[in-house]
Amino acid sequence: MGGQAVFGFAPESMFSVQLREAVAKKDGTIAFALNMEEFRARLSQVLPALVIVDLLAAGADSTEIIHLSTQIGSKVIGFAPPSQIDVMTRAERDGCHAVYPSSKFKMDLESILSEWLY
Repeated sequence: MGGQAVFGFAPESMFSVQLREAVAKKDGTIAFALNMEEFRARLSQVLPALVIVDLLAAGADSTEIIHLSTQIGSKVIGFAPPSQIDVMTRAERDGCHAVYPSSKFKMDLESILSEWLY
């Protein structure tokens, strides 16, 4: 992956640690936004190759996250519980490059990162 930047809107602290470790194994860097204001302010500073969004995160506007991220050329992947099919479908319709059920995303995190970061 060669040190690519990742920007996460995934405030759940336990998963944030797992995500940080997986990105580090790929020689990348990761920054997190805890709210939309922070996401908007930092997106152009981070210039991520990949944005990862918890589609059910408190305060997340997934439509705006996807739109702003793709405007600067970032790939966007999201995750949500499989019971939230409407949320997952809307994210795909909004332009999310891939949407994963939360359990699959967490279990296969390293291989998913390998797929989306080159």
